[in-house]
Amino acid sequence: MHPKFVGNPRFGVIPLAIGACALALSACGTTTTTHPAKSPAPSSSSGQPAAAARGNPSTAVTLNEAGSTLIYPYLQVLAPQVHAAYSNITLAPGPGGSGLGISEAVGNLVQMGGSDAYLSPAQATANPSLLNIPIAISAQAVDYNVPGMPANLKITGNILAQMYEGKITKWNDPQLASINPGVTLPAVKVVPVRRVDSSGDTFIFTSLLTKTNSAWANGPAFGTTVTWPSVSNELTANGNPGMIQVCKANPGCVAYIGVSVENTALQQGLQEALLQNQAGNYLVPDLATITSAVNASSGSTPSNLRQSLIYSSGANSYPIINFEYLMIQKTQPNPTTAEAIRTFLYWAISPTGGATGGNLSAVNFVALPTSVIPKVEAAINKITG
Repeated sequence: MHPKFVGNPRFGVIPLAIGACALALSACGTTTTTHPAKSPAPSSSSGQPAAAARGNPSTAVTLNEAGSTLIYPYLQVLAPQVHAAYSNITLAPGPGGSGLGISEAVGNLVQMGGSDAYLSPAQATANPSLLNIPIAISAQAVDYNVPGMPANLKITGNILAQMYEGKITKWNDPQLASINPGVTLPAVKVVPVRRVDSSGDTFIFTSLLTKTNSAWANGPAFGTTVTWPSVSNELTANGNPGMIQVCKANPGCVAYIGVSVENTALQQGLQEALLQNQAGNYLVPDLATITSAVNASSGSTPSNLRQSLIYSSGANSYPIINFEYLMIQKTQPNPTTAEAIRTFLYWAISPTGGATGGNLSAVNFVALPTSVIPKVEAAINKITG
C-alpha cells in the first residue's frame, strides 16, 4: 500500500475484484504484468486477438495524465508500481478536474485524461477517435460540518437539491427532522459548497440531484459544469482537497467529496451522511454497498462504456457510484507510445497488476466487474500507433 494513504476499514485490504475475477485471472484480461520483457499479447478474454504486442517498450515512454482529482490519488498509487513492472514506462499523473482531463485528451496535450464523467453524446460525436476507458469503480460521499450534530445524518437527493437551490436554508428543516427522528438538529444555516472547476464530481453529484428532484432535472440538470442556482451563502472550491478545506472552515457546510479523499475528510473532522438510495434505504459508501450497485448496473454496460451508474436499483446499492475513466486517443503518434498505453491499461485492470486489493482500498475504490472486462479490453485493443 502506498504510504500516503490509509485504507478504510469498511473496504478492507483483500482483493476487491467483483465476482470470480480474482480467482479466474484469464477472465480479467491478465497479461504479462510483472515481467518487464516484451512479449506478444495473448488473446483477450473477449475471445478476440489483441491489437498488438504489450510489454516493456524498447525505449522510455512517459505517459502524462491530467484531470479528475478523484482518480488522481489512485494514479499516484499506481505510478511507482507500473514503473517497477515495466522500467521504460513512467506514469506522470496530475490533477485539474475532469473537464480539463477531457479537453486535454481531445487536444492531444496529454496521453491520458482522467475523468469521473463519461463522454456525452455530443462529445463522442465531435471526437470519434476518443475512447473513454474505465479502470476502476469509485463513489462519492456527502459530508457536512455541523457542530453538535452527530455523524451519519440521514439525507436524500431531493433534500440535497433543495439545499443547493436555496430552498432548505437551515439544518433543522422539517424535511430533515422527519427522516432523523430523535436527532437534535440545530438552527444552523446551510452552506452549500460546490466545485468551481469543470468537475466529474459535479457531474455525478448533479446526476443524483437530477434523478431525485424534478425541479433540478428541469433546471440545472447534470454536467461537469452546470448553471447553479444563486444561493446567498454558497461557497466554491477547487478540486476535492479544496472541498474538504472549505467545508472544514465553514460550519453549516454540506459538500460532495470523492471517496479517494474521504479518509482525509473524516480525519479533518467532517461528518459523513447516510444517503438514501432508490430503494429508500440510507447507506454510506463501502465495499458492500458499492459492489451491490455495480452488480445492479454492469450487466447493461454498452460496448462504448459510456454509462451512468447513479441511483442503481437494489436494497443495498449506494446511490452515487461511477466508473473512473481515462480518455485516450485511438491513434497515438508512434507504435511505442501505443504499446506503453496498452500495457499500462491491461496492467491497471488486472488483479495481479494494478487492481490489487491494497491499491484499491487505499483510495476506497472497487475493481471493475468481470462482465465489463471484455468490453474494456476491446477498447484498449483499438489503441494503435
